[in-house]
Amino acid sequence: MDIYYDTGTKIKVTFTDDQFLIGIVDHWTSSNDSEDDVQELTIKPTDGELKDQLVNFNENEVKKIEIIE
Repeated sequence: MDIYYDTGTKIKVTFTDDQFLIGIVDHWTSSNDSEDDVQELTIKPTDGELKDQLVNFNENEVKKIEIIE
């Protein structure tokens, strides 16, 4: 799954365990630059207990990503 989104994009990430986070994209890491050879995305959640913290996950943990307007 391609999880590339531009920095500053507001997204909703639904994970494979059906939990979700809404936040702003901080940065994307290509599979070539990742230690595990998978794409990674780092976001900063906009609410909840993880608000304003950087959260990193890889493409294998994601069920879907939606852009929030």
